[in-house]
Amino acid sequence: MTANNETGRIAKLDEVKELLARLEEEKDMKLGGPRGALMRAGQSVSVESAYMNHMQKAAGQITGLAIEGGYDETASDVAALIDELEAASRGGSE
Repeated sequence: MTANNETGRIAKLDEVKELLARLEEEKDMKLGGPRGALMRAGQSVSVESAYMNHMQKAAGQITGLAIEGGYDETASDVAALIDELEAASRGGSE
């Protein structure tokens, strides 16, 4: 794996963390499920399949919680970010 791929994954991880922080602020609560999935994604950033699995799990949880709470913009932002990540993955990562 190139350092460039890993750097891109870390950047996407940071973006999802920011969206999670925004949702936590909106809901005024800490969301342990998505936090755990993002932690595991960070630990597996060098293994694309594991990283993607954890990122997709976190994104699904964040999106679901955002929709339940009526935070459609946050849900949309998370979905768009994961779409970008999946497109980059199909485009030849690793």
